[in-house]
Amino acid sequence: MMISLGFLTIHPQQEVEYVTEIAKHASEFSIEIYRFTPFNIHPNTENIEGFRYDLQQKKWIEDSFLLPSFIYDRCFYRKDSLSKKARPIVNWLKQREDVTFLGHGLPNKLDVYEVIKKDSYLSSYIPPTTPIESVEQLVQLLRTNDSLMIKPANGSQGKGIVKLRQRGREIEASYQQNDIVNTILFSSFQEFKNWFTKTTRDVLYIAQPHISFFPYERTPFDIRLLLQKGNDGAWKETGRGIRQGERDSIVTNVSSGASIVPFENLLPRIPRVHRQYVMDEINTICKTIPSVLENHFPSLFELGIDLCISRDFSIWILDLNSKPGRKIVMETAPEQKEVMYKNVLSYCVYLANTLSYRKE
Repeated sequence: MMISLGFLTIHPQQEVEYVTEIAKHASEFSIEIYRFTPFNIHPNTENIEGFRYDLQQKKWIEDSFLLPSFIYDRCFYRKDSLSKKARPIVNWLKQREDVTFLGHGLPNKLDVYEVIKKDSYLSSYIPPTTPIESVEQLVQLLRTNDSLMIKPANGSQGKGIVKLRQRGREIEASYQQNDIVNTILFSSFQEFKNWFTKTTRDVLYIAQPHISFFPYERTPFDIRLLLQKGNDGAWKETGRGIRQGERDSIVTNVSSGASIVPFENLLPRIPRVHRQYVMDEINTICKTIPSVLENHFPSLFELGIDLCISRDFSIWILDLNSKPGRKIVMETAPEQKEVMYKNVLSYCVYLANTLSYRKE
């Protein structure tokens, strides 16, 4: 009996190349692949007008079909009207007993940090994180820190991140648009307050001390690890690489101009006396994070872990992403691409077998 798996996105053409590569392997796992958006679901009949991958024709064809039993959720929510319309539909799907999501996603950064902070092992790897409730509170934090990074609690891809520094009686704010860093200098508290209030309107922001990165070719960088589950439901590392920003960049996101280099390029730059320690720390953090998250939040299928190394060689958790990109694998370990595609399908089969076993 064929398993039905739906690839769910907000925009119809989103990640089509990715899901097509997955669909090419689907017959090996007796899975039929569909792709659709939340808006393709007819509210009365619950029939879906979307696309089905035809193995004979090796292409997507428009089709009408029932709701798939399994859903791979790749919806990314912004501030736009489509996102606002999509979210309640996806939440409705998640409540249905006849639908199983491969992964449920994580809540906002603050909720995730709070969980990590309570773990006896991981707590020391999270920078002090404060929800910003007022501009006065933010200025007070600046007085006790050389510089701060503030970011939206629900942000992604480096959007909305601002670096703040106190310069005498002035406050300097730097932010990045694509690969360009813009800096504004505020000479008065009121001037800064007006700007901050306008910039962060109706958005929860968090503040963290700015971490002075260990310099890799004199540029900021972070380490991105891609973890996925496979045919036995266990977490496995699919890819590991370096995201290297421009010389003066604030963020290391690829969408903001960062480049990707193999993780192995970093090791010779770390002094031998620190090298094994850094490797052990990274490996232990990555083995620990998934179980800690799944003890507090609904189950996940994949996870992007962003780490950085400070100048004193301590390791910090920068971000955790339950809907990560794949460029780390595509550009540093192309031999892992097939593994990445097949993990989606083999984990779907694992879930189907697990559900069948529970029903018996």
